[in-house]
Amino acid sequence: MMEIVVFTLNAIVVYLVADWIIRAMERKKGAALKNRQVIFFVIFLSLALISFNVLKTLLTSL
Repeated sequence: MMEIVVFTLNAIVVYLVADWIIRAMERKKGAALKNRQVIFFVIFLSLALISFNVLKTLLTSL
């Protein structure tokens, strides 16, 4: 049960971080990105794969 809560919270954090990154990129550029959804998906997927793998490793070692 604890794993479900941890992974859910991780997914929320990953979403918020990906959103923050894409908004920072848009602020730096000064305009909306052309393929915003694709860029967001790539950022989100990368962060999710990395963080879930780290969490899985940490939780199995406990």
